[in-house]
Amino acid sequence: MKLHPRFIKILKAALLLSMLVLLWQYVKVIDPHQVQAALIKVGAGFGWVILSTTVAYGLGTLGWWYCLGDAKAAIPKTDLFMIRHVCETVGLFNPASFAGGDMLKIVLLRPYSVSQPTVLTSVVISRLLMILSQIFLLILTVLWFSLHDKLQIGAWLPYKAILSFLVICLLLLLIVYKIPGFDFGQSQRLARVKARLADIRSELVHFYRTYPKQLAFAFLLFTLHWVVGSLEFYIVLKLFGYDVTIVDGLLLDMGVIAVKAAGAFVPGQIGVEEFGNKIMLSLIGISSIPLWLSVSALRRTRQLFWILVGAVFYSFFIYKKRLYS
Repeated sequence: MKLHPRFIKILKAALLLSMLVLLWQYVKVIDPHQVQAALIKVGAGFGWVILSTTVAYGLGTLGWWYCLGDAKAAIPKTDLFMIRHVCETVGLFNPASFAGGDMLKIVLLRPYSVSQPTVLTSVVISRLLMILSQIFLLILTVLWFSLHDKLQIGAWLPYKAILSFLVICLLLLLIVYKIPGFDFGQSQRLARVKARLADIRSELVHFYRTYPKQLAFAFLLFTLHWVVGSLEFYIVLKLFGYDVTIVDGLLLDMGVIAVKAAGAFVPGQIGVEEFGNKIMLSLIGISSIPLWLSVSALRRTRQLFWILVGAVFYSFFIYKKRLYS
């Protein structure tokens, strides 16, 4: 995939404009008084939240690094960390969601001595592994809680909905790939989708056959990325005096991420994340409205901190002229 310089200019301008607008909307919904009260409550403990997310982002970077195959030696890990963080931030504040962020990854990696097909393959595979590891952990946590009778009966409803959605997706994939003679009719768009899905599948199979150990390491690192990231919930609830376990934090985080994925079309997940926080806290028996507001405020504050860090990283790449214009 070769991107024309003019297209890159347009992409940069569109991303910047959309991010500025959506970031302003994002900042407006944050209640500074609520944030101040929550920060006073947890004090220096908020540093542990930042530390856990830093480690989680580092693990996610290493997972992507392993997806680059033999080309990974051409990109310093620190640069890859900054590129990944910038692009994940763009995905958060972009109408195209993570697709816009993944496209930017391809652009930001152009100055490095890595072929475009390799970059594209690494982006696709890393995104798939992130999704699969997330689903894997969500299933494990739900099973663990259900076996220990820690979920309310009503809590099964959303997971039944998720399970039904996954079954439907599986059936659609079977139809597209396995049923002989499946007719796409006159729709060229569906045919292109099928062809692209076939390409992605072949890329994944090729990578698996060529780099099986690196694929396994990448999946493990992405799994650890989610686990360490979920410590944010555990740390925050502990700071507020609640007796929770690491598994509780994992269930909360995986559930909120699932809710955010369902509302991925909402830039910044404004309101969606708060809704997910409320649902998941109620599932483990925490229905305190003040706590919900404080947890949501702290998580938004953490996001705002990393948004500012992402802006610094992006400025670094502009300063170094590592972006084609």
